[in-house]
Amino acid sequence: MDIRHKWQKIWRKWRSKSTAAIETPKADSETTDNSLKAIRSLRHLLDDKKIPSAIRHQLRDEYDHIQRLIDKLEHDQVHLVAFGKVSTGKSSLLNALLGRSAFSTSPLHGETTAANRQAWSEYQDQSVVVIDTPGTDELDGESREAVATEAAAHADIILFVLDGDLSRSELQQLESICSPGKPIIVVLNKADLYTSDELEVLLDAIRFKTSHLIKPHQVITAAAAPNPQTVITVDADGNESIRKNTPAADTQALKQTIWQLLEEDGKSLTALNASMFASQVSDDIARKITEIRKTAAQKIIRTYCIGKGIGVACNPIPIADLAVAAGMDVAMIRKLSSLYGLTLGRSEATKLTATIMAQLALLMGAVWSVNLLSSVLKTVSGGLSTTVTAAAQGSLAYYATYLVGQIAEKYFIQGKSWGDQGPKKVAKEILDSLDRNSILMEARAEILNGLKKT
Repeated sequence: MDIRHKWQKIWRKWRSKSTAAIETPKADSETTDNSLKAIRSLRHLLDDKKIPSAIRHQLRDEYDHIQRLIDKLEHDQVHLVAFGKVSTGKSSLLNALLGRSAFSTSPLHGETTAANRQAWSEYQDQSVVVIDTPGTDELDGESREAVATEAAAHADIILFVLDGDLSRSELQQLESICSPGKPIIVVLNKADLYTSDELEVLLDAIRFKTSHLIKPHQVITAAAAPNPQTVITVDADGNESIRKNTPAADTQALKQTIWQLLEEDGKSLTALNASMFASQVSDDIARKITEIRKTAAQKIIRTYCIGKGIGVACNPIPIADLAVAAGMDVAMIRKLSSLYGLTLGRSEATKLTATIMAQLALLMGAVWSVNLLSSVLKTVSGGLSTTVTAAAQGSLAYYATYLVGQIAEKYFIQGKSWGDQGPKKVAKEILDSLDRNSILMEARAEILNGLKKT
């Protein structure tokens, strides 16, 4: 503790020279503001009544973590997570930092099976929680690796623990957990197993391999549980005695690196990571809402397609077909607008339907001609050709409504906007993306099935 306090005193003195004293209150104020903003942001996500219960259920783990983050911010905690392959000495390293055997250690692989946490009281100016994780290379440990990766994703500081040179798979793991604003300290543990020359070579190699990810001074050595040494002594009479001597753990460089990070950014790390997590959850919620809405929209569109197709096929007054079709399209558009929270009145929905139909008429004149010709044929023949033309006309009506629905949905997804290129561009993109023949075949099958039931 004396060494630590002496180092902190030197660090504070150096920092006070490089940063004007008048800026310190401002920095503290900004940190407090950032924490409060992060808490407000998280609480807004937690308490937002507009988010459907189905989405809350799908993201229940994220919502549980939001509550834990709020608690962490309110208690001004920093979470330090040990991450690395099995048997690199993660548990021993954390025990050495804590100064007690808080985490279980074993010569057997896979002793740690879940993320375990303990309070670290040595750094007095910050509430620090150290978290042990399972090894990332267990043969049957995919779920354990997922636990470790999740803990790293939520950490404020990561200790990436090695017991030798950095392997390719370890470098890939390190790259996968790196993110802006999340400090990572690479710890070469079990340093007592190497000579000073070997350590120098290893450190140079690790720093070179990680130079695109972290700074050189964040690659350090430690000896969490040094092997006992055999000491032979000879007394004045020439008698030899042999004893075992267990050196003290060497984690001073690691502690100083952690203290420096806490001194510089400790109180802002949690706020930063909480804000990033809030943004991630917000994106997940938006994505889930979009998925649910799209699924519901397709059900609405399909329902109106079938209804319109069968209605047009069965209508005994042919000249009324097109009027019935337009009315169903308007009803469908109003239903879709309500789904996307952009409810339209009948007048506005009618105008939108007319806009879409006009664009489709320009792009698909031949299709509309066939539809109209079929309607005229039914009128001239006095209904005798209905059985011949009903399925074909109904299929075209189905297809037309399908197009109207897809185009209207795009309009609503974009916030009641056609974008920069206007409705014609949107209609063309939808047309180009669809397989008309497969939709018409599906429509025919649905209509014939419906006609059998009538």
